[in-house]
Amino acid sequence: MRRTLRLAVTGLLLGGSWGTVRADDWPDFLGPKRRGVSAETLWNQEWEAAEPKTAWKVQVGVGSSSMSVVGGKLYTMGAHREGREAVICLNAATGKEIWRQEYPCKFDKRMFDGGTSSTPVIDKDLVYTLSYLGDLYCWRAADGSKVWQRNLERDFKGVRPRWGWAGSPLVVGNMLIVEPGGNGSSVAALEKTTGKTLWQKGSDPAAYAAPIIFSGPAMRGVALFNASGLVGINPVNGDELFRQPWKTDYDVNASQPIHRDGSFFLSTGYGTGAGLAQVSPGSTSLKWKNKAVMTQFQSGVLAGNEVYVVSGDNSSKAELKCLDFATGTVRWSHRVGSGSNGHVIAVGGRLIVVPDSGEVLLAEAGPAGFKELGSTHPLPGRVWAPPAFSDGRLFVRNNNGTLVCLDLRLTGSPSGPPVN
Repeated sequence: MRRTLRLAVTGLLLGGSWGTVRADDWPDFLGPKRRGVSAETLWNQEWEAAEPKTAWKVQVGVGSSSMSVVGGKLYTMGAHREGREAVICLNAATGKEIWRQEYPCKFDKRMFDGGTSSTPVIDKDLVYTLSYLGDLYCWRAADGSKVWQRNLERDFKGVRPRWGWAGSPLVVGNMLIVEPGGNGSSVAALEKTTGKTLWQKGSDPAAYAAPIIFSGPAMRGVALFNASGLVGINPVNGDELFRQPWKTDYDVNASQPIHRDGSFFLSTGYGTGAGLAQVSPGSTSLKWKNKAVMTQFQSGVLAGNEVYVVSGDNSSKAELKCLDFATGTVRWSHRVGSGSNGHVIAVGGRLIVVPDSGEVLLAEAGPAGFKELGSTHPLPGRVWAPPAFSDGRLFVRNNNGTLVCLDLRLTGSPSGPPVN
């Protein structure tokens, strides 16, 4: 029985959407496998010689929803202060709107600019979106027609986190994993094509990070960073695999865990810091923990043996830090921007850093020290959404809804397929 269940888990995890996208697509929150990493190398990496050009700029509505890009189409979300929210599909090359769908959604600033923080998830010909009020939709990617609709509070007796639901849904095989955060419905699995509930379990309150798929030497499954801490589950039935407590003030476990070989890098703010959880069936331990890194909601990336992350929260200034994944030793740090946080992604061995004050920096990835390769400042205002990178283009938006595309393609480099 145990072997059969393990094979079922393996089949589910290998049957996800990531095997169906092109190498230069960015189909999910933080890109392929939610790691903030792209393998693209054919793009302008010499910004001092050739400063990035703004290809287009559009308004998409208030919020910190990031962008997903598949097949030359960009998907994001934006709120209107009149009480409506929009799911928007744009031509990634031109910024021209292809379709939009709107639905009622009460506008609430919630101690920041307002709007939704969840990012559209693309799976083949379907798009999944989640509003901060728990409105869960499935749309057709081609024309935006609605396939099905659920609500995490009404349908699952979910409990909305203080700042609203923010973690993007996760596609696992034929399922969509969501976190209602209710008693008996901490996490739930839906049939992805119909929205039918397959199972719901647990009593942990939801936090703000998105679930991830992990595969290690001893276990495969889905990891949740909820209000109680890091929890691993079997996606077949929701059974718990492991638990590492991690409490943060106001339940702000919002930064994405980073997994490698059975170890998870965790980081939060409010004085909690960062650490490395070693997990195995029925057992967890912290290999190290320190307060050298504080993150409000921003996530780091793993490149080589180092984690690169913009450290900073409400009580500290933003610094890009490089630290050893295995030991937590800080190799170097460098002040970035004028605010308190920011995002970093890794593309083709380079770091693209977007402080919350709107600058964009290009730097080398390496433990020896910070080396800037150029910078630009394409938009003002507060930037809380992580950037997206696809087909030699960098997409950045601010909380007020200005979305810009920086064209980093090399002269003569091929573009993606034409988009209607």
